[in-house]
Amino acid sequence: MEERLGLEALRPVLIARHPIIALDSFEEDRVERTLEAVARSRFQSPVPLFTWSVTRGLRGPEGVVAESTSPLKALAYVAARREGAVYLFRDLHKHFDDPRVVRTVRELRPRLAGTARLLFLMGPHLSLPVELRRDVVLVDFPLPGAEELGGLLDRHLQGRAVEDEMRGHLVTALRGLTATEATHALYVALHGREAPDEAVLTALQDQKAQLARKEGVLEYVPQRWTLADIGGLATLKDWFLRRQTLFEDEAAVARGLAPRGVLVMGIPGCGKSLTIKAIAALWNLPLFRLDMGQVFGGLHGTPEETFRRALVMMESVSPAILWIDEIENGISAESTGSDAGVKGRIFATFLTWMQEKPAQVFVGATANRIDLLPAELLRKGRFDQVFFIDLPEESERAEIFAVHLRRREEDVGRFNTTTLAKATKGWNGAEIEAAVTAAIVDARSEGRAVEEDDVYLQVGKMVPLARTMAEQIKAIRSWAHQRAIRAN
Repeated sequence: MEERLGLEALRPVLIARHPIIALDSFEEDRVERTLEAVARSRFQSPVPLFTWSVTRGLRGPEGVVAESTSPLKALAYVAARREGAVYLFRDLHKHFDDPRVVRTVRELRPRLAGTARLLFLMGPHLSLPVELRRDVVLVDFPLPGAEELGGLLDRHLQGRAVEDEMRGHLVTALRGLTATEATHALYVALHGREAPDEAVLTALQDQKAQLARKEGVLEYVPQRWTLADIGGLATLKDWFLRRQTLFEDEAAVARGLAPRGVLVMGIPGCGKSLTIKAIAALWNLPLFRLDMGQVFGGLHGTPEETFRRALVMMESVSPAILWIDEIENGISAESTGSDAGVKGRIFATFLTWMQEKPAQVFVGATANRIDLLPAELLRKGRFDQVFFIDLPEESERAEIFAVHLRRREEDVGRFNTTTLAKATKGWNGAEIEAAVTAAIVDARSEGRAVEEDDVYLQVGKMVPLARTMAEQIKAIRSWAHQRAIRAN
């Protein structure tokens, strides 16, 4: 049944016989269906369900109670009616600035205790005033689970054939959406298609971009890169491949086998960010980039509250990947200046969240100066592994040349990538890409195909980072030597 997950979440507080329960949820329809099930089965005989909102008043089986749009009058009706019932008040917390409403709720608790009457308060991001925190129990109403989303998917497929593996991918893509959001996403993704395919899967994941845009500091990153777009890094690729299916295995997630996160450090331009982007395509998970500049910008509220909301949003859209680029610039315990206290509090929040976060939020962090990060962030239990990406070796440089030539639809066979790799000793991947791009642009501006000599010409014009930042690179390598796993 659709309401099963909600009933499981409510079971402990119902067994404890709490008379007033606050539900943190956006999903009014699912909550109401769940409370209908509570009203049918919780008591010795079924009781009616009453629902209240400030616009419609208190509605029961016999219609609207007179003059009940006022929260005080609606609560007074609940207090006066002695027969068994379940009451659902929507957005009552918006009226808690009125001390009379708070006092009325407090006085209801002893009246409802031990009776066949339950009062539920519902709203998104619901917070309770201090006066009610001991009288009202707060429950996070869960989003639809795999079983409910699978049933919703099957109804939308309308008999269209789909392999079990693809069906599992589609259900995973819907995780983190409300039932209403999932319904709209399926209408869009399946429109005009005979059978679900990879395009449907991508369309479902793209719907989560809407959630990120509403939050303001999270950027949805489309799946445009794969491991094939990365030259070298065999050790790092193997680590990701071995964990490819764990997010879709609920038993593995329940046993704590799903990966928690990786920290990828290294020399600039060697593919740290590209690696995080490629994980999303490999694992079929949506990728969200956290913009720490927006967090500290103040446009979306205080930095601490904005950061906390971003983490809550990531939990709501899980399974998903959270990408924090150049983490040392945004999350650090070592800060000076006017924002030192703010950064310290954000750092403490992040540490706690990394330790306690849901298993299906994977954190991919990148850093250029990992020596700036405190030891608390690097210990096991937060990140599964710390990888160091060094300058590519000769064979890796040859592979990188081939990758960028193929991406630009050039015939790799016309180029001797081995000799090009020998000529670019000490170059990083970004510099190789720049040389290939510049060679193709110059050749096409002259109306001809690019040749190997064009690439050599660009190589001769560039001074690699390894030469201009030799001392810094030496220091990074020294730090990482016994502290990180080589990705190359």
